[in-house]
Formats: sequence, C-alpha cells, structure tokens
Amino acid sequence: MLKSVDALRHVISGPLQDACGPQARMLTAEVHGTEVRGLALCPGRVVRFVMDEQLQRLQVADLLRLTKASRKPAT
Repeated sequence: MLKSVDALRHVISGPLQDACGPQARMLTAEVHGTEVRGLALCPGRVVRFVMDEQLQRLQVADLLRLTKASRKPAT
C-alpha cells in the first residue's frame, strides 16, 4: 500500500494526465483500502478520480464542467 504523499502523486500523475491531458493537477487524494480517491483540476473542469491499486485502473467522472454561454444578449 502507498504510504507517502510523493509516492501517491507519482502513481496517480501518469494515468491522470493520460485521462485528462498534460495540464491536469491533482487537488486531493485519499487512500481507502486498495483504492485511491480524490479530486483533480483539468482545463475547464473539475473531476473525481478513483484508482484501484491492484488493477492500476483509473476511473474519472466530471463534477463540474465549464460551458460556453448559450444565451444571446438582448438588443
């Protein structure tokens, strides 16, 4: 099991950048048994991630996504 913050960042950073791009930054991370759960900031969105240590599989779900304005200004 991961015991240091540096080891945790090292393990998560590669799969997180593969899933969200090179500008993805990990905000929080918590170890829950064999899983690592946390939040990350990606360009235009905030995501929640869960990584299974045994399978080395990262699951990412959007929590907040910025969108373009769909309303037209009044004339």
